[in-house]
Amino acid sequence: MAKLKAGKIESHNHRAHNPPQTTVTAAMVMEQVARYNQIDKQGHLYGAIIASLRNYLENRQKGKYGEYHLAYCAHYVGDLSQPLHNTLKDAYNKKYHKRTDGIVESEVMQNLEKIKIYPVQINSEQDLATEIARIANRAKTLGYRLEAEDRLITREEAYQQLSDSASLFRAILHYVNSKPLLSTGKEF
Repeated sequence: MAKLKAGKIESHNHRAHNPPQTTVTAAMVMEQVARYNQIDKQGHLYGAIIASLRNYLENRQKGKYGEYHLAYCAHYVGDLSQPLHNTLKDAYNKKYHKRTDGIVESEVMQNLEKIKIYPVQINSEQDLATEIARIANRAKTLGYRLEAEDRLITREEAYQQLSDSASLFRAILHYVNSKPLLSTGKEF
């Protein structure tokens, strides 16, 4: 999968450096789509989700193998709910980022029941952008709360975050598997 991309180009797809006062909006999400696979200091995680999904749908429509793009989309959706992928890369983030990302890594497969799937309906890119913004704002708020309290994410908080991403990705999969593809590839 990594042969599609490399190095710094890919790293900017995995984060969005938001100051505490930022409110992520659907319009912000859509603006980031054009920056997919580009190098920029702000990052463009939110747009990467939509852009990678567009690439998947375009390849699928052309009869090409698009699953690498869908796998990247899944990874970005996972990053979306990670609090420190949505905050500034400051001293706290640098100190706790890796530990926060991996807080339940060694146990998650034995605790899948802790990941709750709630109903999310995606019928358009606008729906997807709205849901991305909602999850991003929740994750960003949690990230800055963790920083203010100078602590790691708890396991309970981590499973809630995983639930957000799992629910969104399930909705994405349901949508792409239940709707015919449009010829433009820009709206799914």
